[in-house]
Amino acid sequence: MNIFPLHKWDLDFTQAKALQHELQPKLNLNWQDNKIQTIAGCDVSGEFKGKRFYAAVVAMSYPELDFIEQASASGEISFPYVPGLLSFREMPVLLRAFEGLQTAPDVIFCDGSGTIHPRKFGLACHLGLWLNLPVIGVAKNLLCGEYYEVGNNKGDWSPVYYAGETVGAALRSRTGVRPIFISPGNHITIEKALEFTLQTCTAYRLPQSIRAAHHQANFFRKFGKQ
Repeated sequence: MNIFPLHKWDLDFTQAKALQHELQPKLNLNWQDNKIQTIAGCDVSGEFKGKRFYAAVVAMSYPELDFIEQASASGEISFPYVPGLLSFREMPVLLRAFEGLQTAPDVIFCDGSGTIHPRKFGLACHLGLWLNLPVIGVAKNLLCGEYYEVGNNKGDWSPVYYAGETVGAALRSRTGVRPIFISPGNHITIEKALEFTLQTCTAYRLPQSIRAAHHQANFFRKFGKQ
């Protein structure tokens, strides 16, 4: 994939937060009703107490969810872990993985939050602006906000509210398991993000593409092979 630089990465905490405020209004949280033929999932795995991160992207056909290709990358990360600033820690190596992907996906699933974020600009939003593609944030835990209890059946969901706005949804992606938290990254609505997430959660809590990327990133970290 061809990726055009959006900004530099050598920022401190104050500059990083200011950049999130600056970029957030540039998000497009609408859906253009494009035909979806390919999706991708992405994830990053880090060494325990280390600075090297391993990113993986897995592309699949849609709606069949057949494997198409994968790409991986690794790199040293200097930006420390700070809640709300995860993209400045993981995005540089994640973008390198996307550069190695030959297939330009129609929709991307990101292991992280989108607009469910203190500044409504999580990892999925940041990735969506860099790639200028529809990105869905899928988080295992709630970063901020609140929601009403979700029904116990697959497909049940409840809006997530933060600062007086609906920023995402708590979704029961599988009957009887804990909800996941879905929010738009870019070029997609909450409703479409829920629809695509449910259609790609097969027998597991997380979308199949994210699970595949998670396994690939961990395999790359452990064995150094793509």
